[in-house]
Amino acid sequence: MINTSKLTIVFVHGLASKPSGAVLHDLWKKAFIANIAIDSKSIANVLKANPDIFKSAYWANAIPDHIEDTEDNVTGLKSAVTKVIGVRRREGNKLHIKKAGLAKANAKKFLLSITDIVGTALTVKDNVIEEYMREVRLYKNDQYIAEQIRQPLEDILTEAWDKKHKVVIISHSMGTFISYDVLWKFSHRSEDKYTKYKDNKVDYFITMGSPLGDEKLRDFMLIERWKKAIKSDKEEERNRLYPLSIKKWHNFSAYGDVVCHDSTLEDDFFKGMKETVKPYRKGELMDYTKLYNPFVSEEGKKNPHKSYGYLIQPKLSQKFKEFMG
Repeated sequence: MINTSKLTIVFVHGLASKPSGAVLHDLWKKAFIANIAIDSKSIANVLKANPDIFKSAYWANAIPDHIEDTEDNVTGLKSAVTKVIGVRRREGNKLHIKKAGLAKANAKKFLLSITDIVGTALTVKDNVIEEYMREVRLYKNDQYIAEQIRQPLEDILTEAWDKKHKVVIISHSMGTFISYDVLWKFSHRSEDKYTKYKDNKVDYFITMGSPLGDEKLRDFMLIERWKKAIKSDKEEERNRLYPLSIKKWHNFSAYGDVVCHDSTLEDDFFKGMKETVKPYRKGELMDYTKLYNPFVSEEGKKNPHKSYGYLIQPKLSQKFKEFMG
């Protein structure tokens, strides 16, 4: 097993409507460890016994008008997280839509139907995309705010690398492209604070409910370097499209999650990375799609984009167990 005294696991959250950093950190850690415990109690016990392994790159307060959730909202959220963990324990490794799609078995197992899934997607789409566009505009157009958003992750990475730690990044939603941008900067920016760490690596990069597969959102979010790199015929320029610091990257997308409606990153990232960055081995760059995200709010609203429904995914637990050896 990986030496946990030399391990840093970083949480990078998504949209900024969030509880306090401490509450969010504890809930992510609770869901993640509960998931791991189902496949490996020994690894889960090690993680529980070493809480300092976990760090949060909490950036919500960088949004100027961000207001933390009320105490009532936090109470409801805690209850919903406990319930979604209960679903994982009850269903075991079956939180996945079968290849046939929403067949009768899926409908019976998860109480799903086409109407239910589409209705859920439409219900959350308006407020999710509205929040996305608002925060993404800030991220692109106000570089002071963008730097404030990225800084927590940059600080955690440099501290971990200074200590020679292995690093795992677990990111969700908007946090996936924030993480990507940070890793890109460490690979390609010329300032001393980045070049110092140019050869350092993230051992395992996890993206959940990521919008990186959406061409329009990606172009909007990740500034003009994308256009320049994609249009260039020069290998040196095309190499600048990707971070050079990712050893393993697994992407998880849930059925009905409108934010990652383009659910695979193979065509947008993995194929190019295999050709230009390093000789990745089979399984090191992978999409895991058609997951069932069972999160339901205390008000009874299903949300297939919610981070806690991703953190309890069996495939995530299995792949993390493999990583830990």
